[in-house]
Amino acid sequence: MRFYFDFENGEEAVRDTNGVEAANLKQALADALDVILEVAEETAANRPDDLWTLVVRDQTGAPVAYLPIRKNVEQHALAA
Repeated sequence: MRFYFDFENGEEAVRDTNGVEAANLKQALADALDVILEVAEETAANRPDDLWTLVVRDQTGAPVAYLPIRKNVEQHALAA
């Protein structure tokens, strides 16, 4: 299955046009967490007042998850 990771903050959106292959939604969410961990520090440093969300879409384009991009995302993801 192909999943797409979009970044949104309510005013701007950065669409993923390539996507990633994943066996299922669980694997796609694990991949999404890796993406968040990579960009959270930079996002918080460059635009600390912006609240960004990683929107995971499935191969049909339908949103299947909304993950906040925060510096401490591991704690939030594990609590969900």
